[in-house]
Amino acid sequence: MMTRTAFFVLLFPLTVLVLGLVLFVRQIGVPLALGSMLSTLPYLLGIATIVIGWWFKSPRVVLTVILITATHWAINTFVPDLEHAGANTRELMVIYAAIAVLFPINGFLMAFLSDHGMTSKAAIGRVLFVAVQIIFLLVIWDAGLGAGTWVDEAFHARILPTFLDYWSLLPQPAILLFAVASVVLFSRAIFSGNIIDGGLFGAVSMTGFALHSAGQGHLPHIMFSLACLTLLVAMVQESYRLAYIDELTNLPGRRALMHDLKAAGKGFSVAMLDVDHFKKFNDTYGHDVGDQVLKLVASRMMKVSGGGRAFRYGGEEFTVLFPRASAKEAKVHLDKLRQAIADASFNLRDQDRPKAKPESPRKGTTKGGAKTKAKSKNSDTVSVTISIGVAGVEPGQTADEALKTADQALYRAKDSGRNRVSL
Repeated sequence: MMTRTAFFVLLFPLTVLVLGLVLFVRQIGVPLALGSMLSTLPYLLGIATIVIGWWFKSPRVVLTVILITATHWAINTFVPDLEHAGANTRELMVIYAAIAVLFPINGFLMAFLSDHGMTSKAAIGRVLFVAVQIIFLLVIWDAGLGAGTWVDEAFHARILPTFLDYWSLLPQPAILLFAVASVVLFSRAIFSGNIIDGGLFGAVSMTGFALHSAGQGHLPHIMFSLACLTLLVAMVQESYRLAYIDELTNLPGRRALMHDLKAAGKGFSVAMLDVDHFKKFNDTYGHDVGDQVLKLVASRMMKVSGGGRAFRYGGEEFTVLFPRASAKEAKVHLDKLRQAIADASFNLRDQDRPKAKPESPRKGTTKGGAKTKAKSKNSDTVSVTISIGVAGVEPGQTADEALKTADQALYRAKDSGRNRVSL
């Protein structure tokens, strides 16, 4: 499950990075008419991302995009022809080197902001930190060549052998900082499974590509545009997740179910599932453990065979849609799913339980209908069962009618003793 989540979270950012690498290596020419528009494209994509990020109250996205577009503006304004500017120009010594070294630091700090509102103390602190850096650089710039030489030596310090930076205009500290930031943000995206984390990894890494390609015609504009696009797509994906994906179980929700039912056409079947005695289970163990049960059921439902697609309908109710199967064909796969859930179990520990847990036997069946057995002094192994009702869609039936028929079959399964599949 973690591998699949990481794949979707990182698919677009990694695709964009590969595209950026291909564009850099092949040096694809850009038509003159299109080239005149490329310098404004990062701003257009940046504005769109800022609007969506502000709407979703995500300061880490908004501030990162502002940082990217400001970096694009600075490079485009002060060092547009950096490759031919000469090694000792003040622009190269101060502006470019400072931006290259400071961006991965600031981008990293922005990425680790919590989305607690645009005016949170942490967000304001990040803005003030960047403002102090800008003031410092303005002072250095105004101080003349001597101060610029000192900054040049600091930003171009060689910590490791020259083979790490001879191929790039980026100072060695900048290369190392971009590498560290990219690795950490990549790892964070994998372990968190968060789409925005994946977008931030891609945006920071792509900005490194953009700074590396500074002075090479329209290439930096394209790279900065791809950095903004990565975050824009991440925000669109996040808005889809909020609308269609259940946050607790990571299954598609009821809205996604109704959409798929309308698109299913004819010859499909639908099943309604319900966790047996779930209310009593919650009363016995508490809602935190109840949430664990729902996650356990959902994890097994994701693996349902027969081409079925699982959804969370609401509460302890789930739905499985079989787009190209009759009710009898679906019943075979649902029975395998029912058995897999009945065989699954997880450990309960004392800290997960309410302080005043009702007494229950160490073996057998609890008040909530969950089977338990003592595993150690401080933990029990808990398993649950589900009841399932499945119905094939009759000609002329609507999606709501099909769900109602499946729900009636579910009640028959419960009335027949639970832990079974009913047609």
